[in-house]
Amino acid sequence: MFLSMTGFAGKTEILKLSKDEQVSLFIELKTINSRFFEVTCKLPNALSALEIKITNKLKDKLLRGRVFLSVKILENDGALLKVTPSIKLLEEYLSALSDIKKKFKISGDLTISDVLNLPNIFSSQPVEFDIKAQTFVLKTIDDLIESLIKSRSVEGVQLKKDLEKRFDICGKKMTSVKKRFDSFVKEKKDELKKILSIYQESANEESKLKLDEIYSLLNKIDVHEEIVRFESHLKNAKNITKDADIEKGKRLDFVLQELLRESNTILAKCSDFEISTLAVDIKVELEKVREQAQNIV
Repeated sequence: MFLSMTGFAGKTEILKLSKDEQVSLFIELKTINSRFFEVTCKLPNALSALEIKITNKLKDKLLRGRVFLSVKILENDGALLKVTPSIKLLEEYLSALSDIKKKFKISGDLTISDVLNLPNIFSSQPVEFDIKAQTFVLKTIDDLIESLIKSRSVEGVQLKKDLEKRFDICGKKMTSVKKRFDSFVKEKKDELKKILSIYQESANEESKLKLDEIYSLLNKIDVHEEIVRFESHLKNAKNITKDADIEKGKRLDFVLQELLRESNTILAKCSDFEISTLAVDIKVELEKVREQAQNIV
């Protein structure tokens, strides 16, 4: 499978907390390019205990990229908050008020509104999801991951086609480099033969210097080894795109470095204009491939 690193999936679900209580959850999952796996989880307090489990699940299935997961409670937020009276504190308040009434002979009855105005007589605690609710959320995240992988694979198909096209262009241009190099070497060898014949006849210093110069040039411009290595790396790159293994991005990145190194060497060693032009064209295509490879899992 060929996977892009960018993808998105979102889903709204109704989660029943009890017979009479339910909440609406919106779960969103998106991924973008990253050299490594990075994850950011934004969870409500009721699900904070699941963060490590969710992170491990995302890492196992998404492998690479910057991942953002958020779970939002859309409504019935009150169902996730448990409010209880502070009985002990209220008893202390009532006892103190009774003492005040007796000591200062104050008449009147304490009403419920008076009680409600007393500070800190209620405490609130977030309600944690039970195992059943947690399992439901995890199952929903699993579904979203599968949906996101599908969206990644759709873009991955287009990426693969583009890479294969550019690899074919590089292969054809390197074939042209090979042909031109053979012609270029033949030209220099013919020139060498002429000078050699002149040198044998005259054996003067000028022809000797010219002979040494061409020998040196032939040694410097020999890019046969670089062409062979380039074709070998290119074959490897094509095999990676066809490989059943999902993780291809890092492997492709390494092979592309080798391809660029060989094309740079050819460009530096051979002074022939046609070969230099072809080497530049190859580098342009490889740079395009490298940009695309940054978005491959």
